[in-house]
Amino acid sequence: RRGLTPRGHTDPRAGERSEPAEAMQRIEHKELLEKAKNEKWCMFYPNYVNGGRTLAQGRKIPTKHCCKDPTTLELAHIASALKLPYFIERYKLHPRSFKLKPRQMMFPGRIRVKLWDDPETKKKPINEKIPDRKAFMIFAGENIPKLKIRHQREAQALAHAQAQKAAMEKQMQKKTKKQKGKRKKKGKR
Repeated sequence: RRGLTPRGHTDPRAGERSEPAEAMQRIEHKELLEKAKNEKWCMFYPNYVNGGRTLAQGRKIPTKHCCKDPTTLELAHIASALKLPYFIERYKLHPRSFKLKPRQMMFPGRIRVKLWDDPETKKKPINEKIPDRKAFMIFAGENIPKLKIRHQREAQALAHAQAQKAAMEKQMQKKTKKQKGKRKKKGKR
């Protein structure tokens, strides 16, 4: 912020900068969103490939092709690996997710992916491996468990669970020591 005037013009004493980087990112973000809406890119929610969901809860493919609790970021990594243009909408939620418990809604968001050069006719796919929406979902469901970020997230979750368990055990030990101390005092009287 230092060196910028309120409207993003540079202060002559500061470095060369015409607009804040954040404002430029917001403009690019809005332009890409409008482009995705106008060109009718395909939308994919993590629920579509979540093996823990039923068809009524939004799963779109058979469970043998699904993975457990995918995230929007993991779907983005799959689209990136396939060299497909994509756009992440972090704060969107699948309509059927509102009926779920808050703990089951841990991974919000959706991704818009451009699968075809001409989305109106749905001819000429950008990637020959992915001719349609279902092929993308199956590919994502089978390959998300192989992602490096997936393994990192699982390792972090495991470490967090172990730390919580250790903290709970420590707290229980303190309680039992206090109770034993009270019993001894009662016995001495």
